[in-house]
Amino acid sequence: MQRNLVLAASLLISGQIVASNDIQAVKVSGAAGLQLASELPTGTIVIDRQMIDSLPASDLTEVLDSVAGLQSSQLYGINGAGASVDLLSFGGTGNQNTLILLNGRRLTGIDLGAPELTGIPLAAIERIDILPGAGAALYGNGATGGTINIITRQRYQNSAGVEASTGSFNTEGGQLYATAGRENLSGALAGQSLRSDGYRENNRTRNKNLFADLRYQGEGFKAYFTATGQEQYTGLPGGRSVTATENQFRNDPEGTDNPDDNVDQNSYWLMPGLRINVSDRTALTLDAARRRQHQEFDFVSGSYTSDTVIDTYSLTPKLEGQLTTGGAVHNWTLGFDLYKYGYISDTSFGNRDLEQDQRAWYLHNLISVTPKLSVSAGARRLESTLSGEGDNKEQDGEMYEGGLRYTFTGNLALFAGAQRSVRIANLDELTPFNPPIDPQTGRTYTLGASWSEGIQHSTLTLWRAEIENEILFDPASFTNRNLDDPTVHKGISINSRWRLDKDLTLTANASAQQARFDGGQYSGNDVPLVPEHTMSVSADWQALPWLSAQLSHRYLGDRHYDSDLANEYTKLDHYRSTDLQLTARYRGAYLRAGGYNLENHLVADYGVYSAGTGGTTLYPLPERHYRVAIGYEF
Repeated sequence: MQRNLVLAASLLISGQIVASNDIQAVKVSGAAGLQLASELPTGTIVIDRQMIDSLPASDLTEVLDSVAGLQSSQLYGINGAGASVDLLSFGGTGNQNTLILLNGRRLTGIDLGAPELTGIPLAAIERIDILPGAGAALYGNGATGGTINIITRQRYQNSAGVEASTGSFNTEGGQLYATAGRENLSGALAGQSLRSDGYRENNRTRNKNLFADLRYQGEGFKAYFTATGQEQYTGLPGGRSVTATENQFRNDPEGTDNPDDNVDQNSYWLMPGLRINVSDRTALTLDAARRRQHQEFDFVSGSYTSDTVIDTYSLTPKLEGQLTTGGAVHNWTLGFDLYKYGYISDTSFGNRDLEQDQRAWYLHNLISVTPKLSVSAGARRLESTLSGEGDNKEQDGEMYEGGLRYTFTGNLALFAGAQRSVRIANLDELTPFNPPIDPQTGRTYTLGASWSEGIQHSTLTLWRAEIENEILFDPASFTNRNLDDPTVHKGISINSRWRLDKDLTLTANASAQQARFDGGQYSGNDVPLVPEHTMSVSADWQALPWLSAQLSHRYLGDRHYDSDLANEYTKLDHYRSTDLQLTARYRGAYLRAGGYNLENHLVADYGVYSAGTGGTTLYPLPERHYRVAIGYEF
C-alpha cells in the first residue's frame, strides 16, 4: 500500500548515544539493557545512528536499500510510496516473508500491504537490527527471510527545530519538532506536511504525519508511551505497458492510463509499555498496542472501489533475565504474544467481516559458554483462529532456531545458525475465491564470518532456505495457493564499512543470490523479481568544518518480471543510480541540497508480465531530480 514520507527532522532527538563507527552484530535476547554485541549466531547487521546520517536518504526504505541481501523496491519513487522490502530473495512475496518490527512490536500486518515505514521519523531511530534468516522463535509468524527491528531512541534532551523543503515535481514540505528532558521524564513531539505532484501524471501525494514519544525512568521501572498518526492521499498512475506495437515505458514514462485512480488512507498507533526490574538480573516487560488503519481505494479505470478498516490490539508480556550455571551465562527470554485483528472490507466484488486471533508462547536462551563461544536456542508455538466466513479456521505452527558463534583472537568470529519458520496466509490471500491454504514452513541455514581490524568492520553471510508449501499468487490459476513442490533460496552477501580517516568513511555492500522452483511445472525456473546481483557503495566526507558530502551508488541486477513463473519472457533490465547530497552548516542553521539519479536513467524496480497479451507493464521511477531543505536547530 501507499505510505507516508518519513519525518526528516534532523536531530529530532539529541539523546546521548555512543554510536559505533562500524556495522556490528548485536544480540537481541536477554535483558533489554544488555548489549551483548557480536554474540548472536547470525550475520546480523546493525545500521547505527552514524550510518543513517552518512547516507543521502530521505526515507527509511532508502536506508534499508543500502544493505546487501536486502532489496527495497518502489512503485512510484515518491517518498517511499508503495515500497516493498525483501530479505533473502523472495521477490513478489518479500513483504510477507520479511518480518518488520518497531521496538520489538510487529509492524507487518494481516493484509498484502507493506508496513508503513515512512510514518516513522528517520531521525528518531537509534539503530536498525537486521537478522538475515533469523527471528522466527523470538518474533514469530512471517520471519522466513529474516527480521528487521527498528529501534527508536530511549532518552531525549532539550532541543527544537524547524525545516522547509522544496524540490522537483512541485514538491513542498515543512516540519516542526521539539524534544525535552528533565530529571526522570523526557519526550518528543514532531509534525510534518508534504505536497508533491510526483514524477508522473496522477502521481500527486499529500501527506501529514504526527509523532509523539514520552518516557519516564523511575526507581526500578521504566514507563513509555509512543503515538503516531498519519493521513495520506496518493494518485495511482499504474504502470506503462510494453507490447509488440507500443512502448509506453520508453515513449511516455510520465503518462498514465489511469488519470483518476487514487487511494486515501489514515492510521494511528498507540503503544503504551512498562518495564519493571523484578530483581538485579530479571525484568518484566508489559507492552500493549492499539492500531487502526483505514484505506479507501478508488480504481476508476477498473470500475472497482474498496473501503477497508483494520483494527489491531496486542498484548506482548515477556520476562527476561540472566542466569549463571557453572561458567556459562544464560540470557533468557520467556514471552507470550497475543494479537487480535478485526478486518472489515467493503468492495465492488463483495464485503468481508473477519476476525483473527494469533497466540504464541516462546522461549529463547542465548548462552555465553566461554568468553569466546556462545550458543543460542529458541522455540515458539503459534495458534491462529480465523472467524467470520463459515466455520472457524484453526491453524498452528512450531518455530525453532539456534546456532553458535566462536570469536577468535583478533576480532574474527565465525557463526552458524538454523531456523524453522512458519508463515500463515494473510487475509488478502485467504479470499473466498482461493483454495484452502496451509501454513508455509521453511528451513533456513546461515553460515559466515565477521571481522574487524582498526578502520574496518565486515560481515560475510552465506544462506540457504528450503521452503515447503510456499504461498504465492499463481497467474495460471489466478489464485493464491500453496506450491506443490519446494523452492530453494540461496546466496552470499558482504557488508563492509571502512573509516579511512577522521573525515572520510566508505561503505561497500554486495550480494549474489538465486531463488528457484525445485520441482513441479516450474522446476528449475527462477523465482520472479529476485535480482542475481546487488551492490551499494557510499562515501561520507566531511570536506570542510562547515560542509559535508554524501555520495552513494546503487546497482540492481537482472530479474524476471512478476508473474513470469514460466520464465518465458526476457528479464527486467539491470540498472545503476547515483545520488549526491551536500550539507552546509553555520551554527544552528543548515542548508541541504541533493541530486538523485544523476545519470538520468529511465529505470523501474517493478514490472509484471501478462501471458495473455505477451507484453509487460513497468512502473517508471523518477529520472534526475532534486531536493533542497533549509532549517534551524535550537
